[in-house]
Amino acid sequence: MSSGITLSVPSLRLERSLLRAGHSLVAGVDEVGRGPLAGPISIGFVVIGADTPTAPRGVRDSKATRPKDRVTLAQLIKDWAWSTTASVDAGFIDRYGLTAALRECVNIAFRAARESGMAPSALILDGIFNFCDPNLPVSVVTRKRADESASSVAAASILAKVERDAFMCERSVEFPGYGWERNSGYGTREHQQAISELGLTRLHRRSFCH
Repeated sequence: MSSGITLSVPSLRLERSLLRAGHSLVAGVDEVGRGPLAGPISIGFVVIGADTPTAPRGVRDSKATRPKDRVTLAQLIKDWAWSTTASVDAGFIDRYGLTAALRECVNIAFRAARESGMAPSALILDGIFNFCDPNLPVSVVTRKRADESASSVAAASILAKVERDAFMCERSVEFPGYGWERNSGYGTREHQQAISELGLTRLHRRSFCH
């Protein structure tokens, strides 16, 4: 029986329009981890060129994909287009704030792209807020729900989500009791109860926990 819900299928329409406008490479960017109490904030960064084919089947916003499918899709994305991820830790977030943290993530990813000869001249961001460094030599396109319409942004969201979830799962072994293997550092009841009983770790965002 159909649920009556239609999931949007992203495409490369926006990316290709930017390429036709004169950009040699275009990158989709999306972030994961804006709201957790613990762990890094991460971005995915996926570069599209004129010869990039249609995205692998199933690539859509990470929130619309099952966890087990994301891991498979992440490998397909890496085979499909040049990509990278970047993260900054809780200490950076506490000291400088989320906007600066996102800006630093983009700077890290852009440097990696440039070193690989894949520096884009345009970035597509999910949402309406441009958090990029104004000195970055790129044009920035902001688009509401870009993770639902632009394949590069959807792919970026999957890469960032898979990397960050894996990181938090690994850290749950070092810091048991907080349930990070289940909640990825978000403020679930289990996590908040553990903080009250066990205290804060070096991975907690202290500015979020007080």
